[in-house]
Amino acid sequence: MRKFLSNSYAVLVSRLILGGVFIAAGIPKILDPGTFAAAIRSYELALPEWFVSFSAYALPYAEVLIGLYLIVGLFTKPTAWITTALMVVFTVALLQGAVRGLDINCGCFGAGEESSNLWLAFLRDIGLIALCIHIVIAPLGRVGVDALLFRRGESSEPSEPSEA
Repeated sequence: MRKFLSNSYAVLVSRLILGGVFIAAGIPKILDPGTFAAAIRSYELALPEWFVSFSAYALPYAEVLIGLYLIVGLFTKPTAWITTALMVVFTVALLQGAVRGLDINCGCFGAGEESSNLWLAFLRDIGLIALCIHIVIAPLGRVGVDALLFRRGESSEPSEPSEA
């Protein structure tokens, strides 16, 4: 199992899924930040209004940027750590809403008038955290911009013979 999880292509699949989810979640929120702000408020977390507004405008752009970085494999490890932290925050918010029995739209993928099943969204986020952790602990792999930038010991120039 360890060999499979360390495989470059397994890491690529995790990056593509997680990156795709973050882009799919961010774009609708960029297009309608007001609805996203309302979704944040619906969690009834007593957040300051400036924080709700800031989050509604900034978080979607961060999600899209994170998604792009994961897909192309740029700054993969730091991006995976940031993604893990965000997913933990999102998951805790979903869990507290589910435990309190809130009948709300989670706001995870932008506007939606019907309420979400917060327990299913919570389980989905646990799966996404597993992908985050996979990317964090697995080697970078051979596929992605990082692999091109940080190749170790490889050079296209022939080495000069050493003098003894």
